[in-house]
Amino acid sequence: MEMVVYLTEMHKITILQMIGYGGGTRTQAEVVRLFQEKYSELPPISEGTVSKIEKHFREREHVRQLKKKPSNKLSDDQKLDVMLMLEENPHTSSRQTASALNISHYSILRVLTENQMQQYKLVPTNKLAEDDFDRRILFL
Repeated sequence: MEMVVYLTEMHKITILQMIGYGGGTRTQAEVVRLFQEKYSELPPISEGTVSKIEKHFREREHVRQLKKKPSNKLSDDQKLDVMLMLEENPHTSSRQTASALNISHYSILRVLTENQMQQYKLVPTNKLAEDDFDRRILFL
């Protein structure tokens, strides 16, 4: 059950006052009844709403709703830009791509995963010669 959206900060403060915050003299059912009497024009609240408002206040010491973080989802155009840049220069690192497109590194990795690609680091190695096997046996 979600906290009722139509309650303003003043409504929530009133609910806390009705509880008798600090003394805790009223039950949730009593608060629901008192609130409904005072604000008969509003839809009724539930005991769960009273409980959530009180819990929210105890945890955060305020009654304001926190703003949600903005979504960091990339648009289709941004995803296309990432793929085009990597296609033009496949040796560009994911961090360089992120910096060039002003997109987070993790978003670049997410685009790669969505397109069933992986980043990799090229590690140069020495080519094996014909006598390497003999030297390896002698070393043991």
